[in-house]
Parts: sequence; C-alpha cells; structure tokens
Amino acid sequence: MRVTHYIDTPEGGFSYVIERRPRRRTVGIQVCPDGKVLVAAHPLVPHLYVKRLLRAKAAWVNRKLADAVLLHHHKASRSYAQGDVITYLGREYNLNFATRSRLDEAGGELHLGMRGKPERDAVIAALTRWYKQQARLVLTERADLLTKKFGQQPTLIGIKSYRSRWGSCHSDGRIYFNWRLVMAPQNVIDYVVVHELCHLMHHNHSRDFWDQVAKLFPDYKEQRRWLRRQGPFLDL
Repeated sequence: MRVTHYIDTPEGGFSYVIERRPRRRTVGIQVCPDGKVLVAAHPLVPHLYVKRLLRAKAAWVNRKLADAVLLHHHKASRSYAQGDVITYLGREYNLNFATRSRLDEAGGELHLGMRGKPERDAVIAALTRWYKQQARLVLTERADLLTKKFGQQPTLIGIKSYRSRWGSCHSDGRIYFNWRLVMAPQNVIDYVVVHELCHLMHHNHSRDFWDQVAKLFPDYKEQRRWLRRQGPFLDL
C-alpha cells in the first residue's frame, strides 16, 4: 500500500509517494504528468535520507510540478473538434474530418479519416493511429538517410508508445522511437535519430558518446534544450 507523505521546503511544499524497489540501487525522483511526485528507492534506504534528497531537489521538483499544471491546462484546452489545431513536423494544421486521412500542406489542413462520430475520444484514437503511421514513414526515412553518414546499420527501426523517453537502442542493434516525435520540428527529430544511432557504438552516455553526437550533429545541444522545454507538450 502506498502512503502519501508531505514535505515543506522554502521553494514550496508538495506531496510525494515512496515506492520501494528491492533491485533499485539509487534513489530516483519522478514528477508524473498528473502532478504526483514518485520516489523510487531500495527498501533499506531511510525515509530521512529521502527527505534530505527531496529538500535538495525541491526547486527542480517545483519547476516540474508547475510544468505539469501547464501541461494539464494545455490538454484540457484541446477540443479535438473541427478546426482545432494539431502539430506535425513542427507546423500547425487545422483539423478537418473526412472519409480518409490526407495532409494538405499548402492549405494547412489535416483531413482526418474517422471511424464513426467525431467525438473527443474517437478523434484522439484516430489521431494517434495517423501519427503512428506517419512516425513509421518519417523516422524510418530519417534513420536511413542519417545511417549513410554514420556508417552503422541498425538491425531494426520500430515505433513505440514511450511515456518518458524519445528513443531506445538495444545491444542487438534494434532502435525504437516514440511516435510523438513526429509532432516536433525535423531538426529535433534528427537529433533523436542521431542520438540513438550513436548508441550503436557507445551503449552509454560517456564523453565518447557525446563527442560522436557532436561530430554528426554539431548543434545537438540546441535541439536537446528544445526537447526538454517543449517535449511534454508533444502529446494528445
């Protein structure tokens, strides 16, 4: 049973839950999109230590909580009705409903194929399907193009519904990307693709890894910052 605790800090108080994980070696703090603060820790880690860590990280936690409130308002403001705005490859398009999906770049419209009445949940489901289809095309194309510059070939390019990461690279060469990436500008997409391709050589985030990223994508820091600021809003 999870117990909710509360801590008061000079930066502001907040509630949190400790999740005890026997295999956990470090203490991890996560601010969930719903505004919950989750602390993952080994059963032997004292609660007093968790409190000290939370006080040390209070400014960061409160910034993340403020971001969660903004994200909640952003999602609540979306109507997913005719004329609502969606984002694709960093550009905004007006939403229209049709018998089949078609992107009108010149007119700035997405004609979304619907299976039934355009009610909110049905529209979100249809948009999710469309984004996933586009993600397979776009991310595979960008990975193929950038692979030619890189020299390392992944064994598979796939799409996942990650909640807290943009991509992953496995030791056998499989690379997966978060379908939500196709909402971002192409430079941001290319940074994530390069990031995962570099993991084919360096399965860590060492200095050698980041040097390789910088060699292939010199302005990666700018795209990384964009993703940290705007990434939470790339969602439905």
